[in-house]
Amino acid sequence: MTLLAIRGLTKNFGPVEILKGVDLEVNKGEVVSIIGASGSGKTTLLRCVNLLEDFNGGEIVLDGVAIGYTGAGSARRRLGERELARQRAMTGMVFQSFNLFPHLTALGNVMLGLTKVRHMAKREAQQLAMSWLARVGLDDRATHLPSQLSGGQQQRVAIARALAMDPKLVLLDEITSALDPELVGEVLNTIKLLAKEGTTMLIVTHEMRFARDVAHRTIFMDGGLIAEQGPSAKLFRNPKNARLKEFLKRANM
Repeated sequence: MTLLAIRGLTKNFGPVEILKGVDLEVNKGEVVSIIGASGSGKTTLLRCVNLLEDFNGGEIVLDGVAIGYTGAGSARRRLGERELARQRAMTGMVFQSFNLFPHLTALGNVMLGLTKVRHMAKREAQQLAMSWLARVGLDDRATHLPSQLSGGQQQRVAIARALAMDPKLVLLDEITSALDPELVGEVLNTIKLLAKEGTTMLIVTHEMRFARDVAHRTIFMDGGLIAEQGPSAKLFRNPKNARLKEFLKRANM
């Protein structure tokens, strides 16, 4: 079942066209990785799906709901902030920079959205937050502040915070790029576990082996377009696009 459908998506920053008509579908339970050089539009695509960026044309449909706008052509109108906030709650986004609140404990960071956005009772929110910290292997760090956690632990808290909100789609943007190499593995192992559990994920990553081994499908973006896509093992083993071949060669793949 198609969960996310992107059709003809365009995005400009001033006169510069970043996305040039992207078409993409993601099925429920599917893990899709997006690879490509810096500036190819990968992160911008995620930010449009999460409504952190307005998009200029095309449409994004998540679980049957048109995201961000109503109408088409000259009748196209941006939705009001209340409706945008409701739609954003359909996705969970994890950033490369963690974005944890420094004055809150790991438990407090995971609980915050549950109590403020979901309006969950404190005791119920605490139980759910603790269960997610346990799932990412951090229940013994629940009372620690972000400054008392390693980078890998902070990123796992950020993952638990996003998943605790029960989003339909999880967006992950270069979540290992700010980590020391020895901490990357613990975060990738968490994502592997979520993939096995059937979590629908769209992942921008520079970890080529991770994309090959974990994602059901990999997309290569080049110049604001999807230049090639396919089952991950097949795409990495036998790329067709010349730019992708060169990209994988530089990545020692």
